[in-house]
Amino acid sequence: MQNCYIRNCVLLIMSLFIILVLTSCANKPSSKPGDSVEENHNLIVSHFQPGNHPIQTKILDGLADDLNEQTDGSITMEFYPSNTLGDAGSQYDMAVTREADIALSVHGYSPGRFPLVTIMELPFLAESAEHASEILMTLYEEFPEMQEEHADTYPLFLFSAEPAQIISKDFRIETPEDIKGLRVRSPSPMANNIIETLGATPVSMPMGDVYESLERGVIDAAVVPFESLYNYSFHEVTNYITMGDFSATPFFSVMSKKTYENFSDDDQFVLDNLIGKELAKEAGSIYDVDGKKGLETAIESGAEVIELEGDALIQWKKALEPVVNEWIEERTAEGYPAQEIYDRAMELKEELSDREE
Repeated sequence: MQNCYIRNCVLLIMSLFIILVLTSCANKPSSKPGDSVEENHNLIVSHFQPGNHPIQTKILDGLADDLNEQTDGSITMEFYPSNTLGDAGSQYDMAVTREADIALSVHGYSPGRFPLVTIMELPFLAESAEHASEILMTLYEEFPEMQEEHADTYPLFLFSAEPAQIISKDFRIETPEDIKGLRVRSPSPMANNIIETLGATPVSMPMGDVYESLERGVIDAAVVPFESLYNYSFHEVTNYITMGDFSATPFFSVMSKKTYENFSDDDQFVLDNLIGKELAKEAGSIYDVDGKKGLETAIESGAEVIELEGDALIQWKKALEPVVNEWIEERTAEGYPAQEIYDRAMELKEELSDREE
């Protein structure tokens, strides 16, 4: 009898212990190993631009200030510009692996990784950096295939530099025939295709080499945005500017998915309301401001602007139609709805143009 009593007491104590353990576990928030929500964040931000570039001083610094204020100081940013943590081509992977919490660079520095984003490099699509940025973000929002290209990060905003034009020191280029046989500086593989389709020879070189190459006749012309006339002093070696919006350069600003997941729900809400299309347009407008300065500086220095309009523009569009068709055919063969994406991009271009009128 006594043994039975002792046994029942032991069973009762064990039952109470089990109940306490289960209750304790039930009251703990569920989480995966390593996925705990953190209260404070000092975000490492890496990019390739110099620290005094407006993309940092106006866009990234502004985002940092807004996040810090709206999260009561729980989120701060620490900047590493000028490829301090890694070269321009490794920035995206740094966000994937969380070597950086946020990374910003050019899509084209990772060739072949973002096949749909290259639509922004097609000729005659973008009329300004702000327009190009809005087109790019809208396509990203509407097409899951473009979202999938960035699925290993959490995109903050995608934006674009202003469209590239053709500048020359000694050659007045008005028709596609005028550029045939010339040596033309190219900024990207897509620009190579554009230049070759026009019957010219592409010469790949960094922006810093263009001034001397134009001055010494190493190249006959260069595909560059207007801002370079101001920021790189190309106005000093430019006598002719052919304005046709021949290509644009898309950029990304992305966050590590792990970093985003470690935010509280409230902090995620704050961030999500600060990023996206409006911030992309603001980033694009940075390039438009310097582009306007560049064009004005070149005109003041005596450069002639050949603006392609009407029948003159039609000639160029016809000459470069194979570039567009090739892009559509290649992306379609890769399984993407390329024609639909291109048609939507052109529709957005028209909508934005009508809005400006």
